Amino acid sequence: MLRRLLLALLVLALAFPLWALNYTDLYPYLPELPGFKASEPTGMKVATPGGEMVSAERNYEAGPRRLTARILMGQMAAGLWFPFAMQISYDTPEEKLESLKIEGLPAKRITHKKSPGGTLLVLLSREKTALPALFMLECQGMVPAEVEPLLKHFRLSELARKLNP
Repeated sequence: MLRRLLLALLVLALAFPLWALNYTDLYPYLPELPGFKASEPTGMKVATPGGEMVSAERNYEAGPRRLTARILMGQMAAGLWFPFAMQISYDTPEEKLESLKIEGLPAKRITHKKSPGGTLLVLLSREKTALPALFMLECQGMVPAEVEPLLKHFRLSELARKLNP
């Protein structure tokens, strides 16, 4: 059964290739942020026998505060989201994982407790889709809750609509 499911996922991944999108198509969704100095966006497109992956990334800096925004598409995005898809939450002495919605999209907030930092993950694609897509915002020097107001600049709902016509 699992073998058939994996084969079906592979066929779907190859039937709906990412050729139509290049990493440069994602750059408009990695904008300048007020109060931060941004690097130039960068990205890559990788093709393997098992499918394709497209990613774009941009770094931001404001004194000791650092952000890295990433948009991932392809099976790598599905692999990163899979452990979070079970709607788990946890709270340990080191970090806290919470489920939330950002612009109506499923999201996770990981907050580091010992030093300010963490990660916001937003699922841009429909769950169980042939074209998985994920937005990640890693932060250092500030906690994810402080970063959430900046998410409006990334136009995540618009990007999700573009990826899920």
